[in-house]
Amino acid sequence: MNKTLEKRILTFAFLVLTLTIAVNTGFNIEGFRRDYRDGIILRCQSLAAGLQNAIENVLALGLGLEEMEGVNLRCQEIVTTDPEIIYCLIENTVGTPLYSSDPSFYFTAGVEFVSALSKNTSILNFPHLGRAYDVSQPVYDADGTLAGRIRIGFPESILEKRTAKVFQRSMIILGIALSVVFGLVVLFAKRDLIGPIGRLCTMAKSVAAGDFKVTVPAMSTRDFSDLATALQEMASSLQSRDQKIRENYRELEETNRQLQESYEYQERIGAELGRSREMYRSLLEGASDAIVVSDDNDRIVLINRAAEAFFGITLDKVEGMNLFSALEMLQVEHIEEQYGLHRAVLEGKIAEAEVSFVRPGDQRLIVGWIVGSPVVGKDGKHLVQATIRDITKEKEIKENLEKSTRELQRLNQMKDSFLGVASHELKTPLTVIIGYAELILGEMSGRLDETVLGMVQHIADAGERLSSIVRDMVDVSMLDNNRLYLRNRAVDVNDVIRTAVTELEFFFSLRKQSFEFRLDDDLPPVFCDPDRLVQVVTNLVGNAIKFTPDEGTVTLETRRASSLRTPYNLDLAEDTEIKPIGNKPISYVEIIITDTGIGIAEPDQIHIFDKFYEVGNIEEHFTGKVAFKGKGAGLGLAIVKGIIDVLDGEIWVESPGCDPERCPGSAFHILLPVEGSEPGDSIGT
Repeated sequence: MNKTLEKRILTFAFLVLTLTIAVNTGFNIEGFRRDYRDGIILRCQSLAAGLQNAIENVLALGLGLEEMEGVNLRCQEIVTTDPEIIYCLIENTVGTPLYSSDPSFYFTAGVEFVSALSKNTSILNFPHLGRAYDVSQPVYDADGTLAGRIRIGFPESILEKRTAKVFQRSMIILGIALSVVFGLVVLFAKRDLIGPIGRLCTMAKSVAAGDFKVTVPAMSTRDFSDLATALQEMASSLQSRDQKIRENYRELEETNRQLQESYEYQERIGAELGRSREMYRSLLEGASDAIVVSDDNDRIVLINRAAEAFFGITLDKVEGMNLFSALEMLQVEHIEEQYGLHRAVLEGKIAEAEVSFVRPGDQRLIVGWIVGSPVVGKDGKHLVQATIRDITKEKEIKENLEKSTRELQRLNQMKDSFLGVASHELKTPLTVIIGYAELILGEMSGRLDETVLGMVQHIADAGERLSSIVRDMVDVSMLDNNRLYLRNRAVDVNDVIRTAVTELEFFFSLRKQSFEFRLDDDLPPVFCDPDRLVQVVTNLVGNAIKFTPDEGTVTLETRRASSLRTPYNLDLAEDTEIKPIGNKPISYVEIIITDTGIGIAEPDQIHIFDKFYEVGNIEEHFTGKVAFKGKGAGLGLAIVKGIIDVLDGEIWVESPGCDPERCPGSAFHILLPVEGSEPGDSIGT
C-alpha cells in the first residue's frame, strides 16, 4: 500500500511540476516574442517619424515629393544601420513607390495582406520574403494635404530566430529546475508522507489486534501527530467501551432479576385490581343515575339500584337476560334506536339517545336520556355501559313551555286580527263624527254660541287624533299581512324631505324650535313611494319635535353612503336575522334626523321599533300632537321600520342615553338603495 501511494504521489508531483514549468516557459517565450516584435516596430516608427520630419521640411519649401534628391540614400542608410529592417520606401498617395532603399524592391502583385496589428502596422505575405511586418507613416505637404506615405518593414523570420534561441535556453533551464524540484519532492514524500503513514498503519494494526495501549510514534508534521493522537484516543475509547460492555452484561443480569421481581409485583397488582372491581361495583350501586352493563352478546351483566328503581325491576329478574328482550318486556318505544346505539358503542364510540316507557309499578310514563360508553371486562371482552338520567320532569317542563309558546303565538295572531278588524270598524264612525264636526264648525257655526263651538272643536280634534291612530293601526295590519302596496318611482329624496318638513313648520313655530337643512345636492334618485317616504320623515321629525325641549334644534341631513350589506330582503328577514354581505360596495342615500332632545336610554334602543312599545314610564304619557314628551299608541316607529324594510332599506337609532337635564339628543339613520337596485313594486296579493 505504501509503495502504491508513493508511486501515485511522485507521479502526480512530476506531472504537476512539468505542466507548471512548461506553461510558465510558454508564457515567457510568447511574452519575449511579443516584446521583441514591439521593440522593432517602435524602432521602425521612430525611423519613419525622423524621415517624415525631414521630408515635410523640404515640402514646406515648396518642392514636390517627386522633385526631392537624396531620399534614396536616406532610405538605404536606414536599412544599412539596422540589419533587422529589410526595406524602406516612400510612395505617393495612390501607392506608387517614388523612393526606395533598393530600387529593385517594389510591391509586386503577389504581396498579400494578412492582418493589421494597429492603424499603421500590418502583416504582409511576400512571395520571396515570406511574412513581414509593414510600418507606415503618412507624409503631409505644407497645406496639410496627404502627399505620400513612408513604409518600413522587417521579416517575421527574425522573430522566429530570436524565439528559437530563447526556447532552447528555457528548455535547458526547465530540465534543471524539474530535476531539482522533483528531487526535493521525492525527499519530502519519503520523509514526511510515506514514512509517517507506514508508522500509523502499524499503530492501527496493533489496535485492531486488541492492543489498546499503543504508543504514539514520533511524527515529522503536526497533522500526522494529531492523527496519531486521535488513533491513541480511539484505542482508549475502545478500551472504555469494552469495559462498558462487560458492565452492561452485569447490568443485564441485574435487569433479569428485576423483571422476575416485577412479575411478582404484577401478580400483586392483579389482586389489587380485583379489589378495585369490587369498589367499582359498589360505586355503581351507590350512583344516583341508572346504570346498565351488557356484553357483546346483548346479555345484561349488571344493573345498579338506581336502575332497578328507574325501570321498576330487580337484578335477579333480568341478570343474564337479553337486553332487548328486557326492553320489549318494559314496552320501551323505538327499540331499533336502542339497538343502533348498542352496536355503535361496541365499535368504540360514545352514543346518546332518548328512551321512554311506562313503568310497570306505577304505570307512569318515564323518559330518560341514555349515554352509552365502551368498557372492557376482566376477561378482555368489550362491554356496553349505559348511564340513564331521568329527564321526565325536564320533558314535562319543555312540553309546557312549547305549549305556552304556541298559546302566545295564537294570542299574537288574535291581537293582529283584532287590530285589523278594530281599525276597519272604527274608520266608518270616525268619518261620520269628523264629517259632522266639520259641518257644524263650518256652515252652522253662526247658529251656535261660543261655548258649544268650543266643545265641537274639541270633538273634532279628538276625532282627528283617533283617526290618526286608526290609520296607524291599518298600516300596521297591512304590514303584518304583507298587504302594504307601494307606488314606486324614481324620486329626489331632497324634494320629498322638503315636502314633509313644510307640513310641520307650524309645529316648529309653536314650540319655538329651529330646523336646519344639510342636504347634499348631488344625490342619485331613489326608487320608492314618495307618499310613504313623506310619512316616514314626518313621523321621525314629529317625534324629534315632541322629545326636544322648546327652543331646541332639529337637523335633517342627506348624503351618499356605501356598504357591503346587500339591500334588505323581507323574505330573508323572516327566516334569519343575519344580513348578507356582498363582494362589492352598494350605493345608498342616507337620511339622518338629529335632535337636541332628551335622548333614548340604551335598553329602549333595542325595542324602540317594536309595536306598542313606548319609551319611558307610562305615567308620563299624555296626548298632544307636538306637546313635550307627548306619546301616542306606540305604532309610529313600527310603521316607519315596516315601510323602510319594504323599500329594501335600513333604519337604526344612535343616542348616548336618556337625560332630560343635559339633553344629549338622538340621531335616526335611514339607508335607501339608489335606483340601480329596485325593490318590488308592492308586497301582498
